[in-house]
Amino acid sequence: MNSLYRLLPLLLMLAVSPESEKKLESLNSFILATKDTVSSIRNGIDTFHAAMMPFMTGQGTNKPGSSSPAQPQYNDMPGQKEAGDSEV
Repeated sequence: MNSLYRLLPLLLMLAVSPESEKKLESLNSFILATKDTVSSIRNGIDTFHAAMMPFMTGQGTNKPGSSSPAQPQYNDMPGQKEAGDSEV
């Protein structure tokens, strides 16, 4: 209830200020756009998380030494040496 009394001077200032309704409409539009953006990002993160869960649970069941489809093993990477190669 006390916070309502703190809001009264602000409301009175807005009531006598010219074009305050127009500025409040702009602020309202900004807040709604921000809310929609946050909801969209949250839904994207939830969708990404749900899509990645099968891959994450599959990683725990792989045996050591076996490569997962997401991480193939390459034998001919630059800097790797073949058996029998020697430096000169």
